[in-house]
Amino acid sequence: MNDRIAVRTVSDQDRANWARLIEDHEKIAGQCAELVGLARQSNAQSTIASRKLIELAVTVADHLGVEDEVIDRTVVAMEAHCSADMIAMMEEDLDILRSDWKAFIGRWLPTISPKDWAAFGVQAESMLDRLSHQVKLETELLYDHALRDGVVRPGGLVLH
Repeated sequence: MNDRIAVRTVSDQDRANWARLIEDHEKIAGQCAELVGLARQSNAQSTIASRKLIELAVTVADHLGVEDEVIDRTVVAMEAHCSADMIAMMEEDLDILRSDWKAFIGRWLPTISPKDWAAFGVQAESMLDRLSHQVKLETELLYDHALRDGVVRPGGLVLH
């Protein structure tokens, strides 16, 4: 019996792309947590929250551009042994989240009015929880794939 382990050749560019996507997920999760924290405070935070929401919107848009270019989510999910039904459901959930995210930022950018602060808080908590959940799910899928391909080392990831 031969106990050799198959080694995949991973380019430096592949490593950089995978690492970037995982780092983006961590950054997005942190930005979501920060915004939820602000939304739970007084409406005096509306100016800061507006700026933080713009920063998050830019991070998400930039991330999606890279992710859509370098990742085939179906292949990653299949390699993680997700069923065809699960993959279809994940894709549908992502499409809904993207649509809802566009509506959310369209509603609250460029500025969050102090008079609308309570409504923003409720909507932000819901939307940012969903966004955080999505990046956590994607990170779990990507991390397994990246670990297997030697892109990341074991034990270095913290899921938010």
